[in-house]
Amino acid sequence: MSYSAMTNNIKCSKTKHVQGFGSLLGYLPFLLTILIGGGIIICYCVAISLKHVEPAFPYISDTGTFPPESCIFTLCLNCAAVVALAIFTLKYLHIIQYNRDASRRVRIVNKAALITGYVSAFGIMIVGAFQETNVLAVHVIGAMMAFVGGTVYMFLIASLGFMRDVNFAVDERKYAKARMIMAVVSLISFIIMMVCTNISLGLWEPYDDNSSRLLWNSRDKGYDVHLVATAFEWVMALDLLTFLMTFSAELHIIQLQCVLVRQNGNTYPSPTISDYSNTNRNLLQHEYQP
Repeated sequence: MSYSAMTNNIKCSKTKHVQGFGSLLGYLPFLLTILIGGGIIICYCVAISLKHVEPAFPYISDTGTFPPESCIFTLCLNCAAVVALAIFTLKYLHIIQYNRDASRRVRIVNKAALITGYVSAFGIMIVGAFQETNVLAVHVIGAMMAFVGGTVYMFLIASLGFMRDVNFAVDERKYAKARMIMAVVSLISFIIMMVCTNISLGLWEPYDDNSSRLLWNSRDKGYDVHLVATAFEWVMALDLLTFLMTFSAELHIIQLQCVLVRQNGNTYPSPTISDYSNTNRNLLQHEYQP
């Protein structure tokens, strides 16, 4: 079973419209920002009040390491990962819809973006499910999946805006330069974060018995380098969320429907995606066929 364009060989199929989700899809990036940003802020406030982390730029994961904030952290990140999967899928399908005769290069970049987006979303799930104090190795793998996958996704999507043979639902080329800048910022931030993290951990010496790698003291050796690392991790997270917010205009004109398709006496659910903008209401649909 696979996605395919609606063709003449199913003209005899009887279809029944079941349900549609219109321009509300444009709010998915905002929902993602609320889940991740709001969840982290709540966890940060709880962790600070309970003195689980330092007030000045802890690592994002540190804010959700201990209960009760770890419960909120896991819930918000898992919900955010599901929303991210939806955004990545819709973006992929919409590019297909506008580029049915696209070059092989466009198809490869679009599919690669979908794969790296999925890797990033599953990495977010892993980060939320495996706290660093419980299973550090798995937590680190999840973080690398989220950050590296997200950064590669940003570069791939930004590159599509520079390809002359790519069509878009809205004029996305006006976002191309901004998206590429955000992708470069994410890459630079990742490199700085990794280098400074390794340096700070190598330099770290606790000032007193109250210091730990979750509760750094400003007098700990390597503290300044540690702050640089944590600050750039926050920059990366904010940068990725801002990048996905640029999808809002495109997602606003997508109409996602579920249709019952009757073929040879059997009824199958068929999700479709179509453009309901004022300028083009009759764009071809994608149909899910057994």
